[in-house]
Amino acid sequence: MKPFTECRIFNYLSLASSPKQTVSDEEFSSSYTEYEQYLYDLAIESVSVSERLRHLLHSKVELISLKKLFTRTGHFHTAVAEFYLDKCLLLVEAEIELVNFGVQYPGTITTPSSFLSSLHWKGSLVNLMELISSLDYSGLITDESGKRLSFAGIVSAFEKLFNVAIPKPYDLRADLARRKKNYSVLLPKLKETFEKNIAACGNGK
Repeated sequence: MKPFTECRIFNYLSLASSPKQTVSDEEFSSSYTEYEQYLYDLAIESVSVSERLRHLLHSKVELISLKKLFTRTGHFHTAVAEFYLDKCLLLVEAEIELVNFGVQYPGTITTPSSFLSSLHWKGSLVNLMELISSLDYSGLITDESGKRLSFAGIVSAFEKLFNVAIPKPYDLRADLARRKKNYSVLLPKLKETFEKNIAACGNGK
């Protein structure tokens, strides 16, 4: 399980305490969604209750520390930053209550089985991000209710599917936009390979 400090929301909340740094509403929104996904993954992770509580309590300590920083005289913060800080804190407290409830009343909370995949990704993380970003932009990936899955949710699913860690996925996706020649390297190769082999398949080869 990756440390909670890798979630962008903590970095953005820290930046919000400085008058020289600005974080957009979109960045706060997407990073909050990412943190929600992190907490969901933690809830279904095959770890002990004490380990799960340790992650949650450490997150709570960090959030409370940030809240105290926000209230100090002379420190700058926006209403949006304060809004998402409160949401994160309430979310963590709710998860802690659920863990404690599950300990107090065993069997009342069912945890989805952790998905174990035998697949492994042999390509680069940048190429994998091409695939993930394309599926995200297409809007074709949904959850069980039919709601469009967030970018963070798709990243989490691919990490489990291919047994790979994708650190700082938003930064990795931004790197794709900074490519000087072609935005995509993997996708054209996949298209070429598909068309070549599907044609052979049609010829009975």
